[in-house]
Amino acid sequence: MESANRNKRHIRHLGIHASAYGDFPSRGARGDMLSTIMANSALRTFDLERNSVGDNGALALSEALKTNSTPTTLNLMRNWIGDNGAQGLSEALKMTNSTLTTLNLRHNLMEDHGAQALSEVLKTNSTLTSKIGAFRGTQDEFDSDHLKHGEEHH
Repeated sequence: MESANRNKRHIRHLGIHASAYGDFPSRGARGDMLSTIMANSALRTFDLERNSVGDNGALALSEALKTNSTPTTLNLMRNWIGDNGAQGLSEALKMTNSTLTTLNLRHNLMEDHGAQALSEVLKTNSTLTSKIGAFRGTQDEFDSDHLKHGEEHH
């Protein structure tokens, strides 16, 4: 982490895969790590696939997205993100973020409320153009076409 902080102006693409995030001793430490990384004004791609980020991590990321306008790709696939995390991310994307073009939320735990919050984002955020995948707890798939039209898949 110290190395990442020291070199943050040079890191454009960062991938932390398969539970490396879980090695941090507490939720607070994990949130601090996410905030530090997202403070990097050079970061374009942040890939956190399979890290059990959960709602708390998604909320930390959403706060960071409110102040960092450089990321274009955020991969949060398979991270146990539920409705609260999805709602936090959607608020950040609705309010301030105008550079994120790809958000991958496939295979998370969000239900109707989280999916609805994301569909609202697509009505106002024209830069988020790449397919958003979100599997709800019922395993129904929502993609960007369904979300853009506010359609539910049962």
